[in-house]
Amino acid sequence: MEKVRWENWANLVLGAWFFVTPWFILSKLTEHKEAIASANAWVVGAFVAISAGLAIQELRPWEEWVNLVLGVWIVLSPWIFGYATETGLLWNSIVVGAIIAVFSALALPEARKLQRQK
Repeated sequence: MEKVRWENWANLVLGAWFFVTPWFILSKLTEHKEAIASANAWVVGAFVAISAGLAIQELRPWEEWVNLVLGVWIVLSPWIFGYATETGLLWNSIVVGAIIAVFSALALPEARKLQRQK
């Protein structure tokens, strides 16, 4: 576990948070939109947490790229899936997604450097 970056620990926590948000952020969405928003949170949150966990084990650029893309996806998902009118879910997606993307971008140069050294 060389060169563990704090950003990956933070992304692990943020991915776990995004995964559990359907149980903590109440919404007034229709049952269909709530199911879509929940499924998105479960799938994407799990992928962020898994990718961050792998990066904690061994920092590689692809893990940072995956979380960078997933962070952007989280930001855009309220509009893609039509739940942007639900303020709590919207702001949670914007804030969590943006932080994940920024933290991944911050860890990317170190991951590239480590890959070149191998």
